[in-house]
Amino acid sequence: MKNDMRIAYPLWQMAGIFIIMGFVLLLGYASSAKTFPDGGFELEISLGRLSSIFMLALLGVIALYLTMFISQILKHNKRMPKHKISMTTYKPQEYLEDDELFQDVTKQATKKVYTYFAWALPVMAGVYLMLPIGKTWMIVGILLLAAGQYWIYYRTIKKFISSV
Repeated sequence: MKNDMRIAYPLWQMAGIFIIMGFVLLLGYASSAKTFPDGGFELEISLGRLSSIFMLALLGVIALYLTMFISQILKHNKRMPKHKISMTTYKPQEYLEDDELFQDVTKQATKKVYTYFAWALPVMAGVYLMLPIGKTWMIVGILLLAAGQYWIYYRTIKKFISSV
């Protein structure tokens, strides 16, 4: 289990979410949208010198992240051909269903994530309804919820793996 990328997969997902969050924040502050009475709209993105540097840095981070992520998946698939990771399926790759014990741990982690969303989504919706929060920060809030989901899942699985 030590070299099983399915254990660390939620951390990779969280890293991707934080990179996306950087783009959302940068574009949220560098863009403006106008709507017209005839149904059209206009989106203007104006990057200053510093924003341009951050945008280029984020593009570099994305290229590095994707290179590392894909190489880790390829390494994992060579090391563990019975537990290959596929990026083209709808089923989350971090599910550990090798035997009944791992199925139970996956079920426990999934229940914790479900409970997290059952509380977090209504609270977030209430906050968004009561406070004047912009679209950028709403998207960041949703991304933070997604990162929290992966953290809860990872922590639950990791706790089980370290106790075995």
